[in-house]
Amino acid sequence: MAEKMREGGVMTAGEPNAGQAGTRGHKPQTHRAQQKAITQGLRRFFDSVASEPVPDEFMAILQKIDGKKDADA
Repeated sequence: MAEKMREGGVMTAGEPNAGQAGTRGHKPQTHRAQQKAITQGLRRFFDSVASEPVPDEFMAILQKIDGKKDADA
């Protein structure tokens, strides 16, 4: 299969049917299974990031912003 490495490390297929016969036989179930696996992995990753505490530096910045809003009101 002709694959190319894109910026960011993502593998993409090359030209459709480039040097291959019978690529139309690609099963949709396989594609759906791959999409499901990717989706599940991304959800696990984002859930883990969302559950992390906010760093103290960010909280200090947010408190400064909130203080300025109160002073402007």
